[in-house]
Amino acid sequence: MSLLRFELRKLLFNRKTLLLLLYLFVLYSVVGLTSTMFLIGGNDSYHAYEELAAGCEGPFDSQKAAEAEKIYQEVSTRYGTDTRMIARSVKDQPEIILAVNYHAYTQRVEEYWNGTPPESAEEPYGITLLQGKLMELERQGRQDTFDYWELSASLQRLTELGEPEFANALLWENLFNNWGEHMMQFLLFVPLTFVIAPVFAVERSSGMDNLILSSRNGRRKIVTAKLLSVLAASTVVATLYLAATFLFGFLPHGSFHGWDAAIQSIPTYARSMFPFKVWQLAGVGAAWLIFTGAVYSLIICFISSRMKSQMGTAGVSLAILFVNVGLAAMGDTVTQRLGALVDFGLANVTLMKEVFGGYKGFNIFGMYVSYPVMAVFVLVAIAAVAAFGAYLGQKSRAVV
Repeated sequence: MSLLRFELRKLLFNRKTLLLLLYLFVLYSVVGLTSTMFLIGGNDSYHAYEELAAGCEGPFDSQKAAEAEKIYQEVSTRYGTDTRMIARSVKDQPEIILAVNYHAYTQRVEEYWNGTPPESAEEPYGITLLQGKLMELERQGRQDTFDYWELSASLQRLTELGEPEFANALLWENLFNNWGEHMMQFLLFVPLTFVIAPVFAVERSSGMDNLILSSRNGRRKIVTAKLLSVLAASTVVATLYLAATFLFGFLPHGSFHGWDAAIQSIPTYARSMFPFKVWQLAGVGAAWLIFTGAVYSLIICFISSRMKSQMGTAGVSLAILFVNVGLAAMGDTVTQRLGALVDFGLANVTLMKEVFGGYKGFNIFGMYVSYPVMAVFVLVAIAAVAAFGAYLGQKSRAVV
C-alpha cells in the first residue's frame, strides 16, 4: 500500500496534476452548462416545454403528428432541416421545439414499422423490413444460416420492445450527447493522456528506473503499484467528467423528468434493441466510459514503459487516438471494408451510442455474440496485453 500511495502522489496527487484536475472540472462544468443553454432557453422556457410535452407523452397520436408536421414545415423553410440548428434558433419558443421533437418522433415510429431503405448500409431495422428479409431467406431455403437467426432475433426483440412512445427526455438526450459523441474523446482522452504519460517515461528519461527496478521482487511490486495508480487516475478523471457534465447539465433547470422513459424515446437510441430505461442507460454509460478510459490508460502506460520521454508517450498515444477517430469518420464504403478494425477501434468502442445504440452481433464459431459482449472481451484482452507488456518491458530493463 505504501508503494501505491507513493505512485499515486507522483502521478495524481501532486500540485501540477491537481491544478490540471481543477481546470478540467471547470471546463467540464462549462461544457455541461453551455450545452444545456444551447438546447433550450432559460428556466422558464424549459418548464413551459415540460408542461406542453406532458400533454404529448405516451403512444403515437396522429392528430398531434399532423399539427407538428405543419409547424415543422414552416420552421424548416426558415432555418433548414437540421434539428439541432432549429432548436438553437428557437430555444426560447418551447411550443416550436416540441413540434420539431414530435415530428422527429413521428419519423421514428414510421421507421419502427417500415425500417431503413433497402439500399441502406446500416443494420437492418424495422418490422416490415425484417419480415421481408426473413421471407426472402425462407424462399431460398436458408433457415439454418446465421443471417436468418440474427434477423429473427432482431425481429423478436423489436416486437417485444413495441412501438416507441414520446417522452420528454430533453435533458437526458443532451447528457447522452455529451457522453457519447466524438467530442467527448477529445475532452476526456486528451487530458487523460497527459495525466498518465509520466508513469514510466519520467523515470526512464532520467535513468532512475535502472536503480528502482534492480530488485526482482521490488520490480514486480513497483510495476503493479504503477498499474494500479494508472487505473485510479483514469477513474478519477473519467468520474470528474461524468459528474461535472451531469450536474451542470441538470442544475440550470432542476429537473430529472424522463428518467424512467424507455431509451427508444431518445433519438440517438431509437434503434437500440436493449430494454433499458433512461436511468439504466445513464448508469451503463457511466460505467462504460470509466471502463474504456481505464483500457486506454493502460495502453498509454504500455507506451510510457517503452518511451524515454513524457512528450513522446503523449504524442504516440494521441496519434493512435486520432488515427482511430479518422478511420471511424470515413465513409460507409471504407468502414465496411475495415470492419472489426473500426468496430473495436478506440473511436467507436469508447462511444456508448455506438455500442448500445443498435443491436449488432458477430458470428463467433457459429454462436451469436452481441457487440457489447465482444467489445468487453476485446478491450479486456487489449488491457491484459498492455499490462503484460509493461511488466515484460521493465523486466528486460532491470539491473541484475
